Amino acid sequence: MNSDNLYFGVPSVFGQVSIGAEPRIPSHNARGEEDKTGGGNPMTKLRKFTFPILIGIFLLVLAACGGDDESGTASSSSSSTSGSSSELVSEGHDIKFQYACINRTLDPCKLLAAPGGMVERISERTNGQVTIEISSFPELGLAGPDTLRLVEDGTLGMVEIYSGYIGGDLPIVDVANLWGVIGEIDTNWKTIEAVQGPIHKIIEERSNGVVLAESYYGNNYYYTNKKITTPADLEGLKIRSHSTVLGDLIDGMGGDAQFVAFSEVYTALERGILDGAVTCGPCGAGLRWFEVSDYLNGPIISIGVTYITVNKDRWDAIPADLQAIMKEEAMAHQKENRRVMEDVWDPAGITNNVDGGMEFVPFSQELKDALKQASIDSVIPNWVDRNGGADSEAAKMFNEHVGPIVGVKINADGSASAN
Repeated sequence: MNSDNLYFGVPSVFGQVSIGAEPRIPSHNARGEEDKTGGGNPMTKLRKFTFPILIGIFLLVLAACGGDDESGTASSSSSSTSGSSSELVSEGHDIKFQYACINRTLDPCKLLAAPGGMVERISERTNGQVTIEISSFPELGLAGPDTLRLVEDGTLGMVEIYSGYIGGDLPIVDVANLWGVIGEIDTNWKTIEAVQGPIHKIIEERSNGVVLAESYYGNNYYYTNKKITTPADLEGLKIRSHSTVLGDLIDGMGGDAQFVAFSEVYTALERGILDGAVTCGPCGAGLRWFEVSDYLNGPIISIGVTYITVNKDRWDAIPADLQAIMKEEAMAHQKENRRVMEDVWDPAGITNNVDGGMEFVPFSQELKDALKQASIDSVIPNWVDRNGGADSEAAKMFNEHVGPIVGVKINADGSASAN
């Protein structure tokens, strides 16, 4: 049950009791005094118990449903978590983390640092014993593919790990987001949830880290100076990619994938080094790509998943009560991030770019069909090959958990086909 709906239902419940019931009219004895012995109209006696009974029922329902809200704001998500929150026991600790976001301009990083967000809530709930300073890859001179190693050796205490950046070294993490094969956002959530546990475990083992929660980025678009209306329009275009599987999709559609750091794309588009670039709508708008691109083509259904990861040695040194608070607030962030990504950021990814001067060009059905076919013909077979073939753990995970959701299977020879 959605506790947010339950909360907003409270006034109406009380209103029905106070407005719907008749006022109590006291009964009187023969001397005209109010009868306090319990006599009088039986219906009047019954009404005396209506209000407390309804209140009791309401409180029982509220207790049973509390904590399941996935649609609140950042502060309401944290408050919901805190309703069954861990008690603070520790005193006197001074634990500091520098969290490396991909880029400060990106919405999940802003959400973490916002009032009522994860960073503030952790500091408040630990009485300042755990503080997190937000930084970013450009500020720290980091390359995304290096994040696994830098967490493992302790260089980074806390970092945002993006599956697309580490997919070259750890290709199995792309299992839930093989570009082009997913047609609806609801389907994408299902694929993410289907492999969440196993993927967290794999990242933790490979990085010597602890995954506290996930952050999410919305659907991706082709930012171009050429309108994309048919698959032929992509032929030969040099297009920025931010992951190996996205590169396979771009190449499979006839383009020429180029890996360019996010912070360097604006200049590459401005100078004509790139003909286009792919990223989420708010991501490109945040760096004003609308100033150097004319058309926003898409979307490619592709929720980007990143992992809030802490070095395990640092984590193990933190008292259990502080660990519990950090985990609870990270999960509150994950819930709120999911809500605002779909309800706010994704729609704004179109409007903000259009307001900046771009023309939104929705994909035709021909392009949607071509994307899925390119995924079946190129993206999935190449991914299977990078993981070691059709007998690999990755291929088996896809066929067991993801394939039934997207209607595609990996065959014994490593090829893919629609079910």
